[in-house]
Amino acid sequence: MRKPESWPVRPLLEDDESYSSWFSRAAWANGLRPSDLYRAMEPGQDRDPGDLDRYVDDHSIGRVAEAADIDPELLRQTTFQRWSGNVFAEDDGIHKLQWLYPVGRRNGKRCYGQQLCPRCLATPNTPYLRLTWRLMFVSACPTHGNLLLDRCPACNEPLNVLRQFGRGAITCWACGYDLRQASPCAPPIDPLPTQARLLQIASQGWAFMGEYGPVYAFLVFAILAHLNRLLTCGHHAHALRTWVSAHEPTLAIKPESIPRAREGALLSPRARSVLVPMASWLMDEWPTRFVAAAEALNMSSRDLLKKSPHAYPFAYAHVVENYLREPSGRHAGDQEVAAAKEILHNKGQRATRRALAQLLGTKAGSVSTLAERTGNGASWGNGRYWKLDGVSPEVKAAARIAAHRAGEGVGTWIDALVRQKLHLSTNRTIQD
Repeated sequence: MRKPESWPVRPLLEDDESYSSWFSRAAWANGLRPSDLYRAMEPGQDRDPGDLDRYVDDHSIGRVAEAADIDPELLRQTTFQRWSGNVFAEDDGIHKLQWLYPVGRRNGKRCYGQQLCPRCLATPNTPYLRLTWRLMFVSACPTHGNLLLDRCPACNEPLNVLRQFGRGAITCWACGYDLRQASPCAPPIDPLPTQARLLQIASQGWAFMGEYGPVYAFLVFAILAHLNRLLTCGHHAHALRTWVSAHEPTLAIKPESIPRAREGALLSPRARSVLVPMASWLMDEWPTRFVAAAEALNMSSRDLLKKSPHAYPFAYAHVVENYLREPSGRHAGDQEVAAAKEILHNKGQRATRRALAQLLGTKAGSVSTLAERTGNGASWGNGRYWKLDGVSPEVKAAARIAAHRAGEGVGTWIDALVRQKLHLSTNRTIQD
């Protein structure tokens, strides 16, 4: 293959800059779009360069490094290869990576894997994207303390620097909004101590986990991702958030103020700024806090191990099987559960799942189905969009779509909108 010619303009790498950011700046400096420069360096490839932070290979890095007169190892450190073996075990290029989400649009879906700090971009220095902003346990700027931005405030499209044609600023590729103009928002709690600790683990490659001793970092992040998922979705999410809030004052935030989602990739930085510290707090003093929370909420291996135990890190699966294992035994039928409920009612007690399980000696599915809800497991409302009762159908539909695209729950999104329209203060207490 012909040796690539040197680029007329060869920008230097900035501190912690991502490969996508530097490649885009190199293209703009030479009067090209990133897609044009990508096709020039990789003839015959797709016009869309995709996610270069993850998918650029060593061959491409070598050619680009030669054309830019830069050390190829420095370029490798601007990609996800920097965290291989630490944040994730290995990257096969096919499966999703934990804590490193896709960018732009994939298969018709919006992907919010790129974050940025508007105040960092507004500094007099060269505006660029940090690779650390790609880590989804990072939700706030360590320099300015405000929440990071993962979508355009004007059109809610995901950020994608490789699809814009920059002219001295990083803008939204879809509508051209200057992202430096975005208003910074304060996080509901302070996530910076948790972020700093997790970044240190990602750098050193291990963490100490109680009786399990030093554990490889990628296993620590796998456990953290699973705990974050328990807090994000599932029928125990509300109760688990409530339990953590009750036991740690710095995390005392109303659980319904953070939307539930099928997966963490759909959560906004505001939601992650709460859920990740909660998950990290549960991991502290491992496994004492986690076991206490699971026992208090009557969670067992049936709830915590959805796959074979071998699919989970040993430090997690061993805890669940030894401390929280579903007891083997008979299964109560519907009639037996109904009789147990009547016994409890005659004693003036509520037929909760825990009370039924203790009386019957089993946690079978029929117990969960017929049990009465506890205070911690109460519904989040009387309907899916109960906060919009009495609102016209067309406004309901528009509000649901807007809140979803903003990565927020309907109630939180409406609250922020009304406060803005009525010029009310947005500085609320943690419990608001």
